[in-house]
Amino acid sequence: MTTVEKPFIHVLRTPLCNYIYDVNTNAFVSVDEGAYQYLREAEQQGGALPDEADEHIKQNLEALRAQGYLSSKRPQEIRHSQSDLLAYHLNENIAQMALQVTQQCNFRCAYCDYCASDFESQRDHSAKRMSVETALSAVDFFAKRCANEDEPTIGFYGGEPLLEFPLIQRVTEYAEEKLYAKGLRFTVTTNASLLTPEIARFMAEHHFLLTISLDGTPETHNRSRRFASNGKGSFEVIRRNLENLKQQCPDFEYTFNAVVDPRYPCDSLHELFTRDEFFGGATIRSTLISDQFSVEKAVPGEVFLQQDSRHLFKSYLSYRDAYDRNKVSRVARDNLSANFQKFRIDMKQSVSLMDAAAPGGPCIPGQMRLFVSTDGTFYPCERVSETSPAMKIGNLREGFDMGKVDRLLNIAQDTAEDCKNCWAFRHCKLCSGQSDNCGELSADLRRSQCESVREQVEDLFRDYLWTREFGISEDTWSKGV
Repeated sequence: MTTVEKPFIHVLRTPLCNYIYDVNTNAFVSVDEGAYQYLREAEQQGGALPDEADEHIKQNLEALRAQGYLSSKRPQEIRHSQSDLLAYHLNENIAQMALQVTQQCNFRCAYCDYCASDFESQRDHSAKRMSVETALSAVDFFAKRCANEDEPTIGFYGGEPLLEFPLIQRVTEYAEEKLYAKGLRFTVTTNASLLTPEIARFMAEHHFLLTISLDGTPETHNRSRRFASNGKGSFEVIRRNLENLKQQCPDFEYTFNAVVDPRYPCDSLHELFTRDEFFGGATIRSTLISDQFSVEKAVPGEVFLQQDSRHLFKSYLSYRDAYDRNKVSRVARDNLSANFQKFRIDMKQSVSLMDAAAPGGPCIPGQMRLFVSTDGTFYPCERVSETSPAMKIGNLREGFDMGKVDRLLNIAQDTAEDCKNCWAFRHCKLCSGQSDNCGELSADLRRSQCESVREQVEDLFRDYLWTREFGISEDTWSKGV
């Protein structure tokens, strides 16, 4: 029995069509039912493809091969394409630096990574704050290493960063002197309990992008976001501050971010941001609770899944003018548009797989968003554990530890054989932080998340194909509803 090598593909179907996703070309191709069933069975079996198919299927497969599809090529080595350019990127191309101006916060949110946890996988809140000397030294370091960035960005992080607003002012003015010829931007994410018109005017004058954390209705928000001093909910204080802001600084713009606990229903969240005129034209983003550093996992409940899916479906319909756009959840709409714009960028990466390649997840540690802690320690970003030795990639005094940066960039080498044969290779978002097992990088921990990644990627694939089938253009997504 003759055999042919097994193509590097994944088969899937929508209600309207059958497809193969061709990993080598990063493209979708529609196929008939016979070819779909044959390739589906072949994908589920290991080893090579038996050359046993009727003549019609053989002709279809040959036609696909003639067009450059169905290649069996897989990476021979797991190695990130930018591995040999780390020094260049970290000396010339740092896009954003986040300064941890304080580890203190006036809130104690139920889901916060920095509240006391069941095991020491992340720091607690503390009184540590960044000194002026450390902050200005960080700006100097950044200014020398963002030469190729048109819009270098400095973010202020906590804790609650507005607890250190005088430091933010000092750093902002100093940075503008050091990078005066650049399109410098600043960002802050705040709980808004300390936000005043005076602070807002300063931020508007210095081109800040402000994100305000607000989790929904008073009941939903106050369930998690409480004051540290008395345990009381914070919704009314934030709403009062924002009302004052609208009166005194009506042109000041900001974005809202809602942290969603999927164990609870979500209709009230969608309704608040959609129906309440107070939220005007502000951009709304939502993120699910991060339970990476928690023993208790936030497993989505059935009611949440039903409600969230319904709002998502209405958003899809609105893009086809099949549902009143004014009634669409703005949370679902904004998230849907943002996710699809990112995914479409991924789909445009049509370069053929190289012999040495790496999954799509890891960014260059410290290049996209260098995180500088209160004492000047470097981390890849603010999402990793500050108690983990594996995540420390240098400091202000000594600069980057290139060996550790390379180790984190090439984290997929720990699961090399799995990655080489995974159809989700190009779209995997696992990074080194998700391999961090209390200070040690664990291949087993990384591998345990692979099936979930494939499920998420396949869901994205189907949504993407659905929009193509119904003729929703890229311009439509970029403009939103």
